[in-house]
Amino acid sequence: MKAADAMVRPLVTVGPRDFARHAAGLMDDFGLTMLPVADQRVFLGVVTAVDVLRGKEGVASPHVQDVMSQPVLVATTDTPAAALFDAMTRYEVLSVPVLDEGQVVGVVTRLSLLRLITRSETGRAAVHS
Repeated sequence: MKAADAMVRPLVTVGPRDFARHAAGLMDDFGLTMLPVADQRVFLGVVTAVDVLRGKEGVASPHVQDVMSQPVLVATTDTPAAALFDAMTRYEVLSVPVLDEGQVVGVVTRLSLLRLITRSETGRAAVHS
């Protein structure tokens, strides 16, 4: 099982010049706590709910680039799911962007990893029954 198997669909991203409140609305609409920040799909960092809530002191309407986090933990499509889970646990992150040649192609969340494991275990149980 690899990161590509656990990616959340649809991929939702924001650009660095989008307003942080727009990112907050997307996170709310899609039930996410993090969005990858990309410029023409080239990965730049992430913006989290915490980033938006903290905002940028003295900036009335900050842009994503003003509040985003970088560097961040990332995975590739070939990253083993178990290794990704270990890293997410170690660094206490809920979701990780997945990159392919520097472009963001997906996001893996703890919940999507759990779903992958559950599907895998269910499939094995059915085969052995």
